[in-house]
Amino acid sequence: MLVGAKIKKTYFSCLGKYMFLSSADSVFFKSRAECFSNSKLHALDRYWSINNSHPMHEQMHKIIEDILNTRGEKTIKQSRLDLVRNFERSLSISTPMGRLSANIISFISFFVTSKPNQTIF
Repeated sequence: MLVGAKIKKTYFSCLGKYMFLSSADSVFFKSRAECFSNSKLHALDRYWSINNSHPMHEQMHKIIEDILNTRGEKTIKQSRLDLVRNFERSLSISTPMGRLSANIISFISFFVTSKPNQTIF
């Protein structure tokens, strides 16, 4: 039985049932993370995107993403969005109008490339 024991909340603050980083700790974490190299930040971004199970982890991942964005680097989320956009563009060719335009373009390019070869002999 502890009488008069004080609980020191230096690493996190508690709001309801969720724990968050205190403002002083988030500033400390951000200042330490800004010293990391881009490769280390990308590794942390991959780690926190997989192991993001707690609001405190979300805060730390958000700080890592913000640092990568300020350095002009792509985060995991941004690279996934780019892949989805490229996939959507490739699917647009599979529509009937897209296939028709692709066939017209390939016919024209075949016609243009084959024309100089016929004039040589």
